[in-house]
Amino acid sequence: MNAIIAPNGSPLNTAVIGVDDLGQSIKFYRDLVGLSASDIFHWKGKDFEDIWQLPSGSNAKGCLCELKGCDIGRILLLDFKAEKKKLIRPKGISRAYGHFNLNFYTDDIETDTKKFEEEGYHIWSKPTYYEMSEGQGSPTEVIFDGPDNVAVNLVELTDDDPSSKVGQMKIYTQKHGRTHTGLTPVVTSAHTTKDIDLTVDFHREILKSDVLIDEVLSTKEQNEFLQLPNDAKTSVKFMQGNHMFGKIALSQPQNYKCHDMVPDAIAPNIGYIAQAFEVSDIEKSEKAINQLGYEVYAHRRLTDFPKLGYLDFIMVRAPGSGALELIFQVKN
Repeated sequence: MNAIIAPNGSPLNTAVIGVDDLGQSIKFYRDLVGLSASDIFHWKGKDFEDIWQLPSGSNAKGCLCELKGCDIGRILLLDFKAEKKKLIRPKGISRAYGHFNLNFYTDDIETDTKKFEEEGYHIWSKPTYYEMSEGQGSPTEVIFDGPDNVAVNLVELTDDDPSSKVGQMKIYTQKHGRTHTGLTPVVTSAHTTKDIDLTVDFHREILKSDVLIDEVLSTKEQNEFLQLPNDAKTSVKFMQGNHMFGKIALSQPQNYKCHDMVPDAIAPNIGYIAQAFEVSDIEKSEKAINQLGYEVYAHRRLTDFPKLGYLDFIMVRAPGSGALELIFQVKN
């Protein structure tokens, strides 16, 4: 397997997070994860209101966090100014439909877990090593509740076998950037679906990505760190574009129920609101979206999108879950 399996595919460019306390969220992603943080910007106007379906006079403050020189796996923090904002992922929910978590790679998961715990973040369980099937490799993972109750997953790629997929990811990511705290940009973002095959088709047809890993998580170790029932079975398909960062881990519960975050994953609420993907031809993307009958949330438009650039974009609801996906092309 080559590190790049879909050379024309679109990885996650930016995760859009609605925040409760912009300063606290910046501190987390800048000082602890180690991403650079832009100057704080203010966003308002009709385009802003239309994009996020907010009433006249709405506005937000924001900040873009990224690894300098890498436009993959970025995080756009938006503090929507509204009297009533609710948590998209309620406290205590360990699995829910919609955009669920952000994954960062680390080379020392024990030390980093302790660091975040000492900062007051709730760790779900101790770092857990497990093996995947059919030579895909062996990671060690831990999950905790980050700011804005976004689940954060630290992953140490503890497989050095270059013939395994995890081993190949380790080689690739160690050559392509670490923050000053030793972490990465967002390498994987979890997206829980009600129909994983429909969402796979969306990533293939619109984003030109393909399946990197196809797995069923069901072991005691996996369910323990995921805080799922002991007998839980979860289908997982990792979608990868033209970069090893910005993968999308699509999942679907096979034998258990979970909360549906999607109705609340809209502005001005607090948590993971949308994923943004850059494409090479927005007209082709829009045509495919219309032909396939995907639900459009924000119709195609040109706008100055703070810190992302002057964009030609369309926002749709992902088939299989209804989560918001922003598809864009940068215009000069």
